Amino acid sequence: MTPLPSQAAGGPAPWGLRFKAPAGRLPLGAVFGTIAALGAMAVGLLGLDRLPFAVCLFKGLTGLPCPTCGSTRALGRLVHLDLVGALAMNPLATMSVALLFLWALADFGLLTRGRAIEVEMGRPLGRVVRVLAVTALLANWLYLLGSGR
Repeated sequence: MTPLPSQAAGGPAPWGLRFKAPAGRLPLGAVFGTIAALGAMAVGLLGLDRLPFAVCLFKGLTGLPCPTCGSTRALGRLVHLDLVGALAMNPLATMSVALLFLWALADFGLLTRGRAIEVEMGRPLGRVVRVLAVTALLANWLYLLGSGR
């Protein structure tokens, strides 16, 4: 196992998590946040969260919601500042948008100094994060199946 560059220089332990703001990095939080904001504006202005038919191919073929069903409706609820409604539509999408919003704010704040947020973690923590992400996706899907989205 090759250590992370910061481990070799006294950085975080293998389980460690470290947030950095190095100069010259692409501000991905700001980029993704801007794309999400444009998407949210499109959903709100065009009423894409109120279409009378399902756009989801998986749901169209199986009659069951896919793991991301309700994301557009959740975004529409967030545009109208209805957090409870957004969580009911798709909890994982809503929490993901909230985290993206925080990341974008941090990156926009650092943008004036030519810096961007960067996350570094050890391999064991990376594995745990991946398992938690898959577990959250499956739990969200079970919620969507149970709620009849």
